[in-house]
Amino acid sequence: MRDAVKRFLEKFKKDERGLTLVELLAVVVVLAIVGLIAFVAIGNVIENSKKDAHVANAQQVISAAELYEASGGKIEGTTNATGLDTLEDELIDPWESDNNTYNFTIKKNDESDEIKISSEHKNCKFTEQSKKDLASKGRDACK
Repeated sequence: MRDAVKRFLEKFKKDERGLTLVELLAVVVVLAIVGLIAFVAIGNVIENSKKDAHVANAQQVISAAELYEASGGKIEGTTNATGLDTLEDELIDPWESDNNTYNFTIKKNDESDEIKISSEHKNCKFTEQSKKDLASKGRDACK
């Protein structure tokens, strides 16, 4: 019995192998490629979230303008969104952490009674979009 176990263990000893340098290099290359793909994908997700935040801020400004009008204020022509006292907090710029405030321009169409918003941000620009337009286009409203 002892000899059988000894032969069995010697069989495994002879087949013992390690990783060659080429195999190790191949594993490192595959991991680098997977890491690069993940890095690009995460970068796109972050950029899309910033665009979504910008569009959500624009929708919030339109809601604040509607509330401003409902409480007796009047929006005439084109005006700066920071003039609305219904905006409780300053809007945080998703792209700039140091300069955290930014601005929108709102315009009231007297004929249709619709409020439209424009953004001249360097990372997301749109002109005279309604709340409905922003909801349907989402981040695609950013050019």
